[in-house]
Amino acid sequence: MTPQLITGLAVMSLVILLIVYILRKFRQPYFVAYIIAGILLGPQMLNIFNHTETITGLGELGVVLLMFFIGAEINLPNLTKNFVKPLAVAFIQLCFSFAFISMLSLYFNWDVKLIILLSFIISLSSSAIVFQYLTNNGEMHTSLGLLTCGFLLLQDLLVVPMMLVINFISGEELPTDHIVKASLGTVLSVVFLWAAFSKKMFRTPFKKDIIADHDLQVFVGFLFCFGFAWFTWFFGLSPALGAFMAGILIGQDKSTHWLDNALIPFRVFFMAFFFISIGLQININFFKDNLWVIIALTLSILIINSLINTLVFKITGQNWRDSLYAGALLSQIGEFSFVLMTLATSLGLVNDTIHQIILAVIALTMVFSAVWIKVIQRFIYKPGITLTNQ
Repeated sequence: MTPQLITGLAVMSLVILLIVYILRKFRQPYFVAYIIAGILLGPQMLNIFNHTETITGLGELGVVLLMFFIGAEINLPNLTKNFVKPLAVAFIQLCFSFAFISMLSLYFNWDVKLIILLSFIISLSSSAIVFQYLTNNGEMHTSLGLLTCGFLLLQDLLVVPMMLVINFISGEELPTDHIVKASLGTVLSVVFLWAAFSKKMFRTPFKKDIIADHDLQVFVGFLFCFGFAWFTWFFGLSPALGAFMAGILIGQDKSTHWLDNALIPFRVFFMAFFFISIGLQININFFKDNLWVIIALTLSILIINSLINTLVFKITGQNWRDSLYAGALLSQIGEFSFVLMTLATSLGLVNDTIHQIILAVIALTMVFSAVWIKVIQRFIYKPGITLTNQ
């Protein structure tokens, strides 16, 4: 371990603690502190971290662990009973997003490729943020929580075909074997989950030994999480999707409650790096030069996304109170939008200017959505449990 790395971790921890202390007074979630810390620690400010690839890699591990925990918390039988509504929500919401971006394109003169890309980007909400709010408010297993969970799950599943579409419109031809592998991986994943639940074929091995040994708990959890992540990655699918499947699978075994205590510290650590990596990628000088454009776009997307999701949830039969709350929860742009943005940039679909604008807007929608959700909770939707930070 080099002195530079030790210094970086020490300064990072101090900066996060100071920001968290300030934000706690305003009851803001921790991910806001992580994004701000990333901006402060970047090469254009304190210059503590100037090799963003390492931090980004750690952040990607954080997303994998997060999706594993999300899957473990989902009640699959209840979710499958209400599969039609989340599917309808995801489809209608994507159509509304496309219509909104198409109207904007009349003013900005965007081409069809950029319209499709931006429609995909704004249609994806943040599972990390939304699940945190649902869990903290004890709403994960309510009817609204189940619908929202199903909607986010389908969004995550749609990331794979979205990536294929982006490759297609960029003119990059995907190898036939890649398409075949991805299709085969999808089929195998569905068949495996169906067999595991309908045939009750899955049981955690060596339960007594695992429950009595904390070290075993950690590595068994990692084996399931990263083993499934590798499986989906091997077939050309998202590693986060594999971790999510592993979480769903192991979460159905009621003897796996030890996972929470064994792996939560790792999730916190790596998720912090994910949000820090977002802040590190923001060009401060570009941000200052285009501040009002970025803020205007951010507020517009928060409002439009809230309206779109409110209408979609209302169409599916929810009351206005629940629909407004769901709209606020899903108002931000999600972490998988960064994946689509990175892919589009590598394929030459967008230039550096558009990349930096979208990057800044995504980060700000995450930050501002915390305030927006708080406003909705305070004046329109007051859950029985007060929001707390995690």
